[in-house]
Amino acid sequence: MFCVEMMPSSMSPPLLDIDKKEPPYYPLRSMISRLSLKSLAMAAALAIALIIPMSRFMLVKVCEESMAPTLTDGQWVLVLRGSKAVHPGDIAVFVNPADTGLTVKRCVFDEKNSPSVDHGWLVTRWGRWYLTGPQWDRLESASPPLGEALFMVGDNQFRSFDSRSYGYVPRNSIVGRVLLPNGKNDGR
Repeated sequence: MFCVEMMPSSMSPPLLDIDKKEPPYYPLRSMISRLSLKSLAMAAALAIALIIPMSRFMLVKVCEESMAPTLTDGQWVLVLRGSKAVHPGDIAVFVNPADTGLTVKRCVFDEKNSPSVDHGWLVTRWGRWYLTGPQWDRLESASPPLGEALFMVGDNQFRSFDSRSYGYVPRNSIVGRVLLPNGKNDGR
């Protein structure tokens, strides 16, 4: 059993000795007056330096199995915003032209490269994707739209609705490039 005794109030020392005869009476006001413009500017610069780079990134939750095993359903990924950062081999988040929802796929070629089809398989440096008859016909007859466009496919080819079905993705639909924790985002 513990016993705590209180000191009589007549004997207790003051917690804060404030001289009420001379201003400033309040410690907070005196502290604020001591802050210099230079220290306020440094604090503002530090806050801006931390906030601006964070706006270049976003967290996205993967809600599909089309990128397995590279990305799994329910996994959170860090995305570097901007379409210029996406090149063939990169995994990117973009607005799906078929349903206008966000989706994540791998870029396998852009408007500067032509697809290679070998006996019904789309062959790239990053893998091979099976093409159905209509997909093969569409790929052979399609040319990339004017301007910059990317051909996006899922790593899990048999569970992926991707550019094989809806064609090239305009670069202005790209949200950003996925940054993988192991640093292996592409085959470059």
